[in-house]
Amino acid sequence: MSNKNIDEIVQKIEQLPSLPIISEKMQKLLFNSDDVSIKQIGNVIESDPPLAVKILKIVNSSFYGMLNNVSTIEHALVILGINEFKNVILGFSIQKYFVNSNKNFDPKRFWKHSVICSQIAKFLSKHFKIIDDGTYFLAGLTHDIGKLVIDQYFHKDFIAITNYITTNKTTFSSAEKEIMGVTHYQIAAKLLQKWNFPKKIIMQIFYHHAPWYDKEFTQGSIIIYLSNILTKIAGFTCFEHEKAISPNNCMTSSVFDFINKNGFEIDQESFEKLQENINEFLSSEANDVLKIFD
Repeated sequence: MSNKNIDEIVQKIEQLPSLPIISEKMQKLLFNSDDVSIKQIGNVIESDPPLAVKILKIVNSSFYGMLNNVSTIEHALVILGINEFKNVILGFSIQKYFVNSNKNFDPKRFWKHSVICSQIAKFLSKHFKIIDDGTYFLAGLTHDIGKLVIDQYFHKDFIAITNYITTNKTTFSSAEKEIMGVTHYQIAAKLLQKWNFPKKIIMQIFYHHAPWYDKEFTQGSIIIYLSNILTKIAGFTCFEHEKAISPNNCMTSSVFDFINKNGFEIDQESFEKLQENINEFLSSEANDVLKIFD
């Protein structure tokens, strides 16, 4: 057990380079300009073929329910909207930033869990009639990036964590506390602060295991909490040996009470029905979703 001091980990994160989000031209168009046309954005994205292909793949996935194939970036922009389009680009940039180096940890499985979580988050916002301001996709997609930080920058500890999970059939959080003394969501929040992510996204990720502690963006944290649980219940964990999730353990009467008090209508029966709806929602995309990160 190393039980690294949080200050040591924070210092390491502070030394990490800035996130190379996108080209300077695209950054100016999307993040520094209020007067930009869809055609302008489309022209710049089409000059980056790998990025254009990924965007078209996700828009054409069954998650978006398109009846006809979307073949142009301009059309994809109309479907996604500017806010979500920005977040899709940020998500893909993060995915490119990390290089998996642990043979026991499958990066495709990790990103499959992450992208399904992002789409369930969007699904839940519609289901519960919670306004989606474009943050749910990115928060769902990046809620576990702290695990990638540990893998890439504290690799020996990450191997010890995955071995501990495999041996003890426990959760990542429990193993991380045992091995390092900090968790992936604490590390993720610190990294995203460094990268100047919106506070709402940072808080949704920081509290995605315990939204009852979030006093500012509670509804968003609840959505990411439920999305993560429902993704795992559906069989899409990010590590094959982690402890299987039990709906009865994570959705107790007190949790239902808390969620209901914050604007959601849900009980045990409706939660079980929601699981059925999620499985149906995922059924046509469960395998193809991997192609998004090929």
